[in-house]
Amino acid sequence: MTHTGRIAAPPRATTRPRSAGRRLAPILALAVASAAQADEDRFSLTISGFRPTSTTEFQGSSSAVPGETLNLEEDFDLARKATRTRIEGMVRLSERQRLTFVYYNINRKRSLAVDEEFSWNGQHYDIDTLITTRFEFSLATLSYEYAFLETPQWLVAGSIGAHWAEAQASIVAADTSLIDVKERTSGGSPALGLRVLATPVPRLRLSGYGQAFKARVDGIDARFTRAGLAVEYRVHDHLGLQVGYDWFKLSADYAQTYWSGKLDINIHGPTAGVTFAF
Repeated sequence: MTHTGRIAAPPRATTRPRSAGRRLAPILALAVASAAQADEDRFSLTISGFRPTSTTEFQGSSSAVPGETLNLEEDFDLARKATRTRIEGMVRLSERQRLTFVYYNINRKRSLAVDEEFSWNGQHYDIDTLITTRFEFSLATLSYEYAFLETPQWLVAGSIGAHWAEAQASIVAADTSLIDVKERTSGGSPALGLRVLATPVPRLRLSGYGQAFKARVDGIDARFTRAGLAVEYRVHDHLGLQVGYDWFKLSADYAQTYWSGKLDINIHGPTAGVTFAF
């Protein structure tokens, strides 16, 4: 007589349930990656050397004197280049909002004896007349910026802000003032702009911007345009090396009771500097 018994089942393999942390790790990593932004700086300051080339033309006329045009660089040898300091900064207000500011100035002075006769405002000047020419220009802007597109590789932001631009040109011949012009534009209609930032690989930043303004104040029609490109490499999270190119144009047409004229300033040149970011 055979005796059958129940065959014991093999022991069930037990698996340790995955911890909640391990299950959430991929999700958290994806969330962090998606939250990354092209520009994560809270504050940045770029100090660079700006080596500009300028073209400055003045044209004036009155009821007694026909219109004459002077080019300060060509006519009075003000084309010599000099490196100037350029300062640019950014303060981040929130995830998409920033304040940006820019400042630079140019100051040139030159004295020379003219090698040909000339006339200005009905006055005749002989050869070897000593001419002293001075040109000063300052620009400062403060803009509010809103990023309407921001991804890990791209930032596209519109801006609106105030500006302060001042240009002064003076020409003195034989202790007689030929021209003493001072044009200042500030505030008024807002300056509108656009900035694009790309980060194709970690630590490399490619940027470009444009800004424009137009206003009429006290009989003066003023227009300015700014644009620039920059390449920056972050050698450290808080330190970057930057090279770029900056361009600025200011035109002012003014009409007074007995005098009318036009001042055109075109300034452009390369920049190179360092960025401190936090």
